[in-house]
Amino acid sequence: MSLRARLVASIVTLVAATVVLLSVLFLRTTLQTSFGDARRIADENAQQVESFLLPRAQAAVQRMQPAPATLDEVADAYVRAVASDEELDDLLANLMASSAVLIEALITGPDGSVLAASLSSRGGQNFTPLPLLEEFEDQNLVARLGETLSSNQDYDVVRQLGVGDRQLFTIHMIVSSLLMREHYLAPLEPLGIASVVALLVSVFAAVVVSSLAVRPFEKIGEQIDRITRGEQNDDSDDGVSPTKELAAVESKLSLLGQQFRGARADTEELRGSMDQLLDRLQEAVLLFGPDDKLVMAGGAAERLVGAGRWELMGKTLEEVFPDSSQLGALVQSAVRLRRQTKDRPVRLEGRGADTPRNLLASVELIEDFVTHERLGALITLREADPRKQIELQLDLSTRMAAISRLTSGAAHEIKNPLNSIALHLEVLKQKLTHDSAGADEIEVISREIQRLDRVVKSFLDFTRPVELKVDEFDLGRLVVELAGLVRPDAEAQGIQVICEPADEVVVRGDRDLLKQALLNVVVNGLQASSSGGTLELRLEGTDDGWLVRIKDSGAGIPEDVRPQIFQLYFSTKGGKGSGIGLAMTFQAVQLHGGTIDVVSEVGQGTEFRILMPTARVIGATPNRRHDDGVSPPECS
Repeated sequence: MSLRARLVASIVTLVAATVVLLSVLFLRTTLQTSFGDARRIADENAQQVESFLLPRAQAAVQRMQPAPATLDEVADAYVRAVASDEELDDLLANLMASSAVLIEALITGPDGSVLAASLSSRGGQNFTPLPLLEEFEDQNLVARLGETLSSNQDYDVVRQLGVGDRQLFTIHMIVSSLLMREHYLAPLEPLGIASVVALLVSVFAAVVVSSLAVRPFEKIGEQIDRITRGEQNDDSDDGVSPTKELAAVESKLSLLGQQFRGARADTEELRGSMDQLLDRLQEAVLLFGPDDKLVMAGGAAERLVGAGRWELMGKTLEEVFPDSSQLGALVQSAVRLRRQTKDRPVRLEGRGADTPRNLLASVELIEDFVTHERLGALITLREADPRKQIELQLDLSTRMAAISRLTSGAAHEIKNPLNSIALHLEVLKQKLTHDSAGADEIEVISREIQRLDRVVKSFLDFTRPVELKVDEFDLGRLVVELAGLVRPDAEAQGIQVICEPADEVVVRGDRDLLKQALLNVVVNGLQASSSGGTLELRLEGTDDGWLVRIKDSGAGIPEDVRPQIFQLYFSTKGGKGSGIGLAMTFQAVQLHGGTIDVVSEVGQGTEFRILMPTARVIGATPNRRHDDGVSPPECS
């Protein structure tokens, strides 16, 4: 609503309320006067009857012969005098004829019988009590008005008379609500019509006058509305010449609008940049305001907190982090105690993940530099397990690089002397052809030199830069081929190979190199599994790519040697292993931009997880189940 409309509405409302209030006050005064008149008329008539009754009754008693001697005889004489006085009935009838609200007048004796009445037919009858007019007057004005309009009830005004201390007569003045309605309320109808007309006229006049009065402010109101919407002010001339004061106000509003639009644009740009920055972060970042309500959250918060961030906006700290959880208790205690928290390990259960997660939680309080007043809280959450894995992989990569530099230099230094020794050994072998014993010794030395030469070549092959033959290939088919290659050996050892087929999953890389790398892991798993065990090969889709899972049912790898399994020449097989296979696998996976991880439990087996980035997927998701109940075809 514009400023002009608000001002006009306020003025019209004020005028209408004033007219209505005055009308109500006038109506209230009129009704109180009317009801008071009914009481006054009844009291005046009762007093007139009393002043007429007592002298006439007293004179009649004095004329009686013989004169009454006892008090009872006197009382009985008074009653007989009143009952036989016909002029008293005429007086009551005349009083009713001249009254607008009284319907009947009665005089009753000590036993409640009617001695005199405005209606002659009532003489000698017993009087039935009616509600007193005092009960009607005790009600509020609205109740009295409603009862007068809705009912035809009669009310009694009573006046007691007696001789000495003995009550003899009761004067009854009967007031009719029907007569009051016709006499007092009927004339108020024109007053109600006049009030409604006055209200309409006053409202119309208020609209006209207020519109003319606030017309110079219309342009100011439009400027305020445009500032609120963030629009450019219109400086066009509308034909209205503002006063000096109004022109100054318009100038200030124009300057304020420019500043407001600039601040609004800067705020929107800053908020957009903050949203983009938070979306790129791997950590879940949540910013709470001074009222502990969420004002900003990063995209990673949806994964860890377990709800959409736009759904969380505006919720309080207690709603986002309930104190019933370990994470909520940590966050709320840090905020309430105003204590900074950095990378505190906490376990998240249920929300945001099907399985519990280990998180690192940080709580940073935002305070005013001068007053130390808390302005908000910044909550940062990140997963602890991936961070530990990344640190282990970086450490392993660093060590592998150091080993590569060392072995490369050592291999080159050893290669040349070996070639020279082999050459002179051939010459020596030709000279000792007739000495069979010496020839045998020479042959042993030659074989050992050849074996040493193969070891040096393996050093050079491992440290030499690998040239990848990159192309697109089906990763699912490659997993199926690996299962088929080891199945004969597995069946011979009594080991079951479990492989679930996958739809076509296309990745980019060197198929032969990756096949050899995965085959090294599969063969290790086959060798680790005992007779009657299983070897599982699975392909699963994740948010980051496709995960090849190779799991055996062997004895597992002890925790203290797991960080060393990808090192060159390290083997858990004793003298049966060369220690080269997993190191080459690690190198091949890294060359393809993937990651390799191992999960093992002693006595339960080992699982290698190789994550490969996806080029594209054709068909449905991997590891699907057929809806018709038929199992997928066996990998072979």
